[in-house]
Amino acid sequence: MSTSQLYRPFQPLLTNGGLQSFALTVQQYPANKSLAGIVHSYLQVSTAKPTPYPMIPDGTQAIFISAESTQIGGAQSQACDIQILQPGDYFGIRFYPGALRHFFKLNLSEITEQFVDSQYFPCRYFTHLHDHIYQQDHFLHRVRICEQWLLRHFTPQAPGSFDLALGLIYQSIGNIEIGKLADITGVSSRHLNRLFQQYTGLSTKAFAQIIRIQSACKRLYENPNNSLEMADELGFFDQAHLLNEYKRCLLVSPRSLFNRFMSDFYNNAGV
Repeated sequence: MSTSQLYRPFQPLLTNGGLQSFALTVQQYPANKSLAGIVHSYLQVSTAKPTPYPMIPDGTQAIFISAESTQIGGAQSQACDIQILQPGDYFGIRFYPGALRHFFKLNLSEITEQFVDSQYFPCRYFTHLHDHIYQQDHFLHRVRICEQWLLRHFTPQAPGSFDLALGLIYQSIGNIEIGKLADITGVSSRHLNRLFQQYTGLSTKAFAQIIRIQSACKRLYENPNNSLEMADELGFFDQAHLLNEYKRCLLVSPRSLFNRFMSDFYNNAGV
């Protein structure tokens, strides 16, 4: 089983309730087999008016391509809103954590908590992708143009200690000691940390914590009443520890967060 099969990043905005709350429509399309486990999906968000686009940390990297510009989002350790200032279509590519190294030589620690333009990429032809995509009117045609470009620049990297550590973090839902990760992968904690900072923009510990909060967020979204049981499963000391870490990462309580995406969702919940 590939590491990507162990992880399904969750964004409340991309649920039916979230899209309706923000008056967005979305089209999504999976990567072909050659890029499976590297590219999570292609998506196009459309809006008829200016709107915030809320995101929670999930460890992935995304490239956002509008009719005017291209941006890449660095790793986020806290929830944030992207402000969509103009109505229209916004095309995007979502990459699994650590997957950009198959296309570009980057150090993602340089852009943590930032959004930067296409000049960041060490590939002078990347800026042309934006133009080619918006010469097409239909989403699937844009996907095809994008995927062809990615396949031309795809350089598979042999699995190493980073990939092994990534899989172990997913399997443990982020509840694993960094020292144990280093012992299993056969490299020092410091070296592993450098790899995670370069490939994900986050330290090993911060990345593992995001995977834990991702799991908590998804489970609370599906069942808001099971936070006590979940705290033990995810390795938190107690329910209060879980909710404190949740608020630190997502800035609000589960009730407040999900009220943005689904009206009356938490009317009967106590979290």
